[in-house]
Amino acid sequence: MNAGTTLKCDFMKNNTPVKSLPEKVVKRHADILAELLPELTRLVISEGRPADSLLNRHLRTHKELGSRDRRFLSQAIFSYFRWYGWTINQLKLSLAEACVIGAALDSTVLGESFNYLEKKRCKLPFSVKPLGEKSLSEKMAILNEWFKETPDFRPLELSDLVLLDFKNIIDPEKAIPCIEHFQKRPPTWIRSRNTTAPLIQTLADHHVPSSEHSHLSAAISVAGGISLANALAPLAAQFVVQDIASQCVGLVCSPKKDSDWWDCCSGAGGKALHLMDLMQQQGKILATDTRTPALKELKKRARKYGIRNIRTQPHNAVHDEPFRKLFDGVLVDAPCSGWGTWARNPDARWRSSKRDVVQYASRQLKILTNTAWCVKPGGTLVYAVCTFTRPETEEVVMNFLDQNPTFKLDPFVNPLTGEPTNGQVQIWPWEGPGDAMFIARFIRDEDS
Repeated sequence: MNAGTTLKCDFMKNNTPVKSLPEKVVKRHADILAELLPELTRLVISEGRPADSLLNRHLRTHKELGSRDRRFLSQAIFSYFRWYGWTINQLKLSLAEACVIGAALDSTVLGESFNYLEKKRCKLPFSVKPLGEKSLSEKMAILNEWFKETPDFRPLELSDLVLLDFKNIIDPEKAIPCIEHFQKRPPTWIRSRNTTAPLIQTLADHHVPSSEHSHLSAAISVAGGISLANALAPLAAQFVVQDIASQCVGLVCSPKKDSDWWDCCSGAGGKALHLMDLMQQQGKILATDTRTPALKELKKRARKYGIRNIRTQPHNAVHDEPFRKLFDGVLVDAPCSGWGTWARNPDARWRSSKRDVVQYASRQLKILTNTAWCVKPGGTLVYAVCTFTRPETEEVVMNFLDQNPTFKLDPFVNPLTGEPTNGQVQIWPWEGPGDAMFIARFIRDEDS
């Protein structure tokens, strides 16, 4: 699920159960889930469709579903996919059983709708208890104990929670820490556009715990699943929901006032908005993407924040001819496998493969090469991907430098730590915590 989603994935508020639900409500939840989940699973697993988009589409077409229904469906579906590798792939549970076990693994208190599901739709030989406070290793041991007497049982392993190719395509020492963080919902990060003090105070007034990042002065974290719409409504123009790793990309770009930048894969424009804020609205940005609806959303967001100097244009950075114009800086926030977002988008791990990684790497190199023509001599080119696979990160950088001798890596300070880099940095999920992100910054020779 992307960072801008408004759905809550927790059935509790601050670990406190909501007030008792009528039986007709919990029965309706079970019926809706029984109808929705089989088709949703097919579309996600077989057709590679994102679960958050499918759920949002279902909610848009079923206006009769209220906030309680949305909370329940959101938690049930995303917990289901988060633990899919254990509950469905290995334990072969029914969909209802997988939802109940998934919710138990994520929660400190099991909601009434899940209790109803367990009693009416499951055939488990034990009473499910919430395990949200347990470590991942403890959760695995408990499930192994619960299911050890089932036919054809094989003890669960941490590697069951990701693709078979996972350990073969990243640094083996990072595999287990990554899996551990994929099974936790990361906080929601917001970026203050001015001073953080009013935002922090307003959140405190609404009893929403928050904290400022120690190195990123504009970054504020809030526990995942807490809606910010009511608490921060009066200050809506003063902040942007943006993951901390994404904020790091803009800081690495470090655009100067009055400079001219091209964000060539802008999507809905989170990074373009950040670049313009960093330039204090004194500069220009061309934001392009292949998706016209995303560019329309960017225009809408820019109007909300009073930002006028972002121009949008449909453009395919792989196949279209490069622009003849030269820019002070070009940001390539390239389409990627998205492996670094698996904590926030738990279904994404079941929609990916090693082949996808290789195909994305080829496309990323083409985009970098095509956009490099538009960087002024002495200008900046920044490459970013929300992943950590070697083919999409270090290998893309090496291949680009081999093919483009007028560019070299441009060292910068890691925004999260203040440590110097050689011009590239891998941000891991636990470092925010948040999404993983690889960032490389190049500079073009002055005389090229």
